[in-house]
Amino acid sequence: MTAIASLDSHKSSYTADFQFYEENRMVHAAYGAKIAEHIDASSAGAVLSLGIGHTEVARAILSRLGTGRFSRYVVVDAAPQIIEDFRASITPLPVGLELVEAYFEDYDSASRFDLIEAGFILEHVDDPGLVLRRLQQLLAPDGRIFIAVPNARSLHRLIGHLSGFLPDMHKLSPADLALGHKRYFDLASLRSLVQDCGYRVIKAEGMLLKPFTTTQLNALNLAPAVWQALLQVSADYPEISNSIYLEVAAS
Repeated sequence: MTAIASLDSHKSSYTADFQFYEENRMVHAAYGAKIAEHIDASSAGAVLSLGIGHTEVARAILSRLGTGRFSRYVVVDAAPQIIEDFRASITPLPVGLELVEAYFEDYDSASRFDLIEAGFILEHVDDPGLVLRRLQQLLAPDGRIFIAVPNARSLHRLIGHLSGFLPDMHKLSPADLALGHKRYFDLASLRSLVQDCGYRVIKAEGMLLKPFTTTQLNALNLAPAVWQALLQVSADYPEISNSIYLEVAAS
């Protein structure tokens, strides 16, 4: 099995059969909405996405393509089957969309991007710093990079740690490994990484305030409105939210 093809081995973790699918999809959709809002408010002409994942983010961006807001959208992913499944789901391809099979570290473009979306990829790659420094070469002057990662210090993990059930908050779970995660960040370590790579943080927000484990929350049969409230209230608490969202620019 080649290194690129092996990435398809995580494909089943992005289907409805995966235990955390709905929760992950909800957070990705919230992240995608933030990107779409920025596109609506900006003059971005070219957008780059790293990874396809649950497709929620790419679809939010695609809904703006061809509306006069921007004209070029490139999606890079190193999992060939995930790319083909996404291609089949949106055939015919919208004008201005490019699907590229490549590692993030290897992708290059003759022209730069006004907006680069790197959500939920830094926890997957071998060298997050290498990827972030590489993106500087692709970012247009005054461009923005959007980053999202799972948070090691999510409220439910903090509670688990303090109650003795989670001795190491940065330890990867079986679900993390199934998704291809290689590390956890917290807000401090993520800020330190992006600053060391030559960026300044414009905005830091949380995504999903999660007080208990997914199993425990599902047992409560929470109404959709409660889940949405947990998403909304989390913005002001990136230190303890389930995921961290950063908007950064070159220093």
